[in-house]
Amino acid sequence: PSPSPSPSPSPSPSPSTGPSPPPSTNAAPNFYYKSWQACSATEAEAFGEKFTCPADAALMCGADDDVRGLYCAESEKQSCADILSPSSINPASPGGAGWMSPTLMLGSSEMVAAAAADGYDGAYAVVTFDKLPLGTCIEVTPSSGSSQFAPSSAVPLAPKLKAQIFNTAASAVDVYMAGGGLGAYNGCSAAGSETAVPPVPFYSKYATSANTDFVSHLQSIGYSNAGSQLDSVVTWQGGIRGGATYAACIASGGSKQACAPPGNGCNGGGGICIEDAETACALAFEGVGSYTTTKAIESCKFAFAYDLHWNRDVRVEVVAFPPRLTQGAGLIPA
Repeated sequence: PSPSPSPSPSPSPSPSTGPSPPPSTNAAPNFYYKSWQACSATEAEAFGEKFTCPADAALMCGADDDVRGLYCAESEKQSCADILSPSSINPASPGGAGWMSPTLMLGSSEMVAAAAADGYDGAYAVVTFDKLPLGTCIEVTPSSGSSQFAPSSAVPLAPKLKAQIFNTAASAVDVYMAGGGLGAYNGCSAAGSETAVPPVPFYSKYATSANTDFVSHLQSIGYSNAGSQLDSVVTWQGGIRGGATYAACIASGGSKQACAPPGNGCNGGGGICIEDAETACALAFEGVGSYTTTKAIESCKFAFAYDLHWNRDVRVEVVAFPPRLTQGAGLIPA
């Protein structure tokens, strides 16, 4: 499962007086803490009258000494409608709008380098998972028999993951990677009538019906109705699937559905699966900024190469904080 950027939590602020702003000795933690006050890229229409702290506000600590208590002076607050006005922000200079950083996508060169530097023989990720507190680090290991989803034998290339819980609203482990389902809080791209159009989309091209080059590619591998199916699939069916083991099965003459791991669909309406990451990933994603494009393609190729873009049976265990994962994510434990 592959989350699209979801809204950063934006709690009600504490009173407008209080202690000095928290020290900021590292840009990443400061960015993370500011995100608690940001308006998500989906909130302008639904929460236009909500007032919160823009990115350049001086954040202060509330009495409970918890990140959820951060606040700014009343005079610095702006409405989400103003903060998220398309005429005043863009992904390169968000000004208080919240997107997930593409650096944190599974398989980005930064995340791969962090795992290598820590000597970890799996992959690093950030995830949404409501069964444990925000900030918790977990190890996600391929398993078998505990769910209706793909057992480890069906995704043999999938590594274990160490991940930090970085967001809310998922009852199962939801890994941040390219090509995930847009879901209810969509900051990525319009997808026909399936989802609200973000005020300022993070992508200029995504895996949707509007991306005619990607639709043509899918039609060339047998999805004749891709143009009418894609928006629903990418919004509500977990996004674009596929992996190296699946592709090898197809190449040996297997059918799409026979080659799909259990609990996953590749039949069009219930899921669309790519067979060639080099071609498909480059066609599917183009960010508003070139850096986003690079990270999305890196993530798409990595998830494909390691059988990670499927609903999988996994075991979850709480682990110690991996130093370079928490440094990169910016949520460093006290």
